[in-house]
Amino acid sequence: MKKIFIVLFFAFVVLGCARGNRYLPPEGEKISSVSDTSKCTFIKNEYCETRPSTMIHYVQLNTYNAGGDSYKIIATSNQIISGMNVMMINFEIYKCKP
Repeated sequence: MKKIFIVLFFAFVVLGCARGNRYLPPEGEKISSVSDTSKCTFIKNEYCETRPSTMIHYVQLNTYNAGGDSYKIIATSNQIISGMNVMMINFEIYKCKP
């Protein structure tokens, strides 16, 4: 019984750590798209898959987690997977504000 408890405990710890953070703090809501990136510092390229209704939320969340304050969507595509509409997004993360 004790071994089962220990295995379940470690399984919950691993799943909890792998789940990630989906909460966007209030300052993350101010992250926006940028068209002119000449005065911005490039951080990295990013990719995510999400529902179309939550696309902006996850782009803002990934930008916030990378330390950026602006993003530029490069490409999007839709695909039906198991009867569900999935949007695939490629975007660049920038730091534009001092």
